[in-house]
Amino acid sequence: MPKFVYLLILAFGVTGCAPFQSFDELAPYRSYIVQPNDNIHSIAFSFEITTGQLRRANPWLDLLYIAPGTKLHIPRDPGDEVYVEEDHDTKIASTTRYQDNQPSYIWPLKLLDASSRYGRRHGRLHAGIDLRAPPGTPIFAAADGRVKFSGYNRGYGQMIVIDHGNGIETAYAHNSRNVVGEGQTVKQGQIVALVGRTGNATGNHVHFEFRRHGRALNPANHVDESL
Repeated sequence: MPKFVYLLILAFGVTGCAPFQSFDELAPYRSYIVQPNDNIHSIAFSFEITTGQLRRANPWLDLLYIAPGTKLHIPRDPGDEVYVEEDHDTKIASTTRYQDNQPSYIWPLKLLDASSRYGRRHGRLHAGIDLRAPPGTPIFAAADGRVKFSGYNRGYGQMIVIDHGNGIETAYAHNSRNVVGEGQTVKQGQIVALVGRTGNATGNHVHFEFRRHGRALNPANHVDESL
């Protein structure tokens, strides 16, 4: 087989490894096929957009139930929900600077043993900080808030997302068990889950994320105690 033909076949084979992504990188939307256990909150969280942005891209969307196999539009440029990115070298201008009304945020574990920090890893953004702990270790809410999502979310495994108001959310993933449910109000330091290795995890740890208007920020810049 000629070498250029082999390379062409190889290129098409590599492209085919991304089944849910649009081939047109310039299109305003990419496609996503709804999986079992998905809901509007888990999908928005996975793509770092808000539920409002997801609804605007899919105005026909049923907020209470999304059938597996449904094809959704995921906006590449979320649009007008502005935020200020304070991490690394990226500075994004905003007409409205976020004012944090929380007195402080705490780490989700009492003992901190970071196995992976926020930043680029293998060419992709690792959107949180991984904290090692024995299975069953209690995971604490970083601040007061309301549980926005409690369930299974593909690679995140068992996950809790807490809405703290003003566009701020924290997430706790790979849990062995979630101990709070959606809609429940929680207090800072309350146990919300137990450490595990569900989803794409090679060891027992909590994957902790801090997000503002759907965009992941470095948790170390927003939690009082240094890591």
